[in-house]
Amino acid sequence: MTSGLFRIGPHRRMLPAVDRQPIAESLPERYRRVLDRVADLEAAGRHPEADRVRRDATRSYSRSWTSKTADRLDSLAGRAEHLLRSPAPARLRRRRSGVAAVALVALLAPRRAVARLRAQRRLPIPVEMTPRRPVA
Repeated sequence: MTSGLFRIGPHRRMLPAVDRQPIAESLPERYRRVLDRVADLEAAGRHPEADRVRRDATRSYSRSWTSKTADRLDSLAGRAEHLLRSPAPARLRRRRSGVAAVALVALLAPRRAVARLRAQRRLPIPVEMTPRRPVA
């Protein structure tokens, strides 16, 4: 019996047996699992964490499909599950200072309103900000 160019012993095969599933078949399932966890994070109102996990998963999935990528996706799914089990961090609310509010209004308000704000705060009015009067 000839099965190739060279004789093969009675206990050896031409090609080794494949026990594991190819990476290309398992990565989409792993990526889907990460995205499911991301959806759970978003449903829990944890949008910043969900965005970070999604970004990392997309970056890994978009590169070479190796066993390292599969391990990374499994790690991201585990991280997302850990985030779901842990309590959400307390968020600090920042109050805008008065100066920042005035600066924001100055950028968005018409010239008269800016002049009025400056007069209330008793700040000098630059010449270019003074209201123009129509010449009769």
